[in-house]
Amino acid sequence: MRRLICLLSTIFLILFLFNSSFPKDGYFLVGTYIRTWPLGDTEEEISKGIYWKGDDLNLKGVDELIIAFGLIRNGSEIFIPDVEMGFDLKSEVKKLRERYKDLKIIISVGGWGAEGFSDMANDPKLRAEFCVNAKKMILDYGFDGIDIDWEYPVGPDWGLPIRTRPEDRENYVILLKELRDMLLNLSETTGKNYSLSVAVPASPWFLQKNDVVAVSKIVDHLKVMSYDYYGSWSSTTGHHANLYNNPKDPAWGGWSTDQAIKLYLNVVPPEKILLGVPFYGRGWKGVKNENNGLFQPYKESIDAISWDGIKKLISSGKFKRYWDDVAKAPYLFDGDTFITYMDKEALEYVIDYVKRNRLGGIFAWEYAHDMKGELLEYIFSKR
Repeated sequence: MRRLICLLSTIFLILFLFNSSFPKDGYFLVGTYIRTWPLGDTEEEISKGIYWKGDDLNLKGVDELIIAFGLIRNGSEIFIPDVEMGFDLKSEVKKLRERYKDLKIIISVGGWGAEGFSDMANDPKLRAEFCVNAKKMILDYGFDGIDIDWEYPVGPDWGLPIRTRPEDRENYVILLKELRDMLLNLSETTGKNYSLSVAVPASPWFLQKNDVVAVSKIVDHLKVMSYDYYGSWSSTTGHHANLYNNPKDPAWGGWSTDQAIKLYLNVVPPEKILLGVPFYGRGWKGVKNENNGLFQPYKESIDAISWDGIKKLISSGKFKRYWDDVAKAPYLFDGDTFITYMDKEALEYVIDYVKRNRLGGIFAWEYAHDMKGELLEYIFSKR
């Protein structure tokens, strides 16, 4: 009888873990990054030094808020630049705790162009110090976990002066293991569960140069940054977050979120993959007036435009909205200026894609581009 009870208990545990590891029907995680630097699209707007307030955020239905970014200095120290410049992040986090009892608030360390990871991860002493400093920050702010946005382990650095080395492949995994051990030990003390995630690019090189299988066994989620396929670096206009590839795309055969996610699905359990969506658009001026501006040469690129800014362009009546039904992507064109972005129609296809592929969820970059939480609320309404 005892053996039968043990067997039944084991079967129950296996079934519980199996069922809990996959998103339930109609449910997936919804998360968003939020910046720690001032609000605004342009340098002029940002220079006003206006930061977000916890009382102003609409986070209904959001599971995770990821604070971006902590940076590395002096080898292993973690700091948030704008906190040192006067942004009272701790108070705003406290306000959010009071308003959203179930919201998980996570600190992200790194970001595009962030330096310090390669040297820190290559030195056992610095790694240990980094884990201690991460623990201190988690306890100080009451964070629920840490997100590592080391975007260029092993390389490439896309022209940025960021140190990388071949040893990054192994050191990346070691760093994550040590962070996981730190979080598990912290859980024993506080009784809380802490999450560990990584932000990863939507491009093949990362999987070719890094041990993604090992990484996926350590972390809770891999956040695939499925955007910025086109930008100021591109020779023509194009979609920067298209779900599917349009064969007419002239850029190296084109790229898409579907292609990127399929690469990760080859080596990562679907429930650990979070698909990234942008709450901003990219644009170009002096665009050749053919094919409604799509895949055309241009004279100059323009700054990234928030969803709030894009809505103003649409309401101005100067731009016409177009829909690429192959790529499942919208764009605006006025005969000269081309804007690639994501809207609710595009999100509808993304949400369906996440459900069909049983992915872990969706995350957005980033809340300050949609200060009313309109797109987040739409995602939640379709969950």
